[in-house]
Amino acid sequence: MVKISNDLTFKICLFGEKNVGKTSLIQALIQKRFNKETKPPTFIDIEIKELTINSFKIALQIWILRFDFQFEFFFPIFLRGTSGGIFMYDIANHSSISNVEKWIITFKESLSNDRKKIPLLMVGGKLDLHKERALSRKNAKKISKKYNFMNYFECSSKTGQNIEKIFESLTRSILNHEDYFNKTKQNI
Repeated sequence: MVKISNDLTFKICLFGEKNVGKTSLIQALIQKRFNKETKPPTFIDIEIKELTINSFKIALQIWILRFDFQFEFFFPIFLRGTSGGIFMYDIANHSSISNVEKWIITFKESLSNDRKKIPLLMVGGKLDLHKERALSRKNAKKISKKYNFMNYFECSSKTGQNIEKIFESLTRSILNHEDYFNKTKQNI
């Protein structure tokens, strides 16, 4: 078996309403900790996570978008070069998913034409608050399917549940979408 080592960088945009746990998700992913006093980025924050999948060394450049629709004119600038996206909502706050359609439309319209079909995940955060759930998992999956998300996850930044799984799944989808697995086989 030939060992293949490629260095790749993928830009991931994390978006959704305020206070759904985007910053906590990234802290749980990168720093492996939960901070109840997390201060959200003022406008945008960028973090890097490195991982290896099928001998691909990958740097995820994660852009946490934190702004209202009054600033949607910035989307095309910030989304340039995006390889994948995560729409996040709070499972204990029904209003955090009420604008999902507007978020998706704005997100997709802001992408360049060659990026319109990038992999997108829908993530319900704050799974540790499952007893206060405002949207059932079944209904969340229906919404995810309606808006053509490639997958749906629920996670808890507090417990770490499904954090790694989310980013591994999205990264694998990007590799498949960009056809890296087949490109690599052709080079052997």
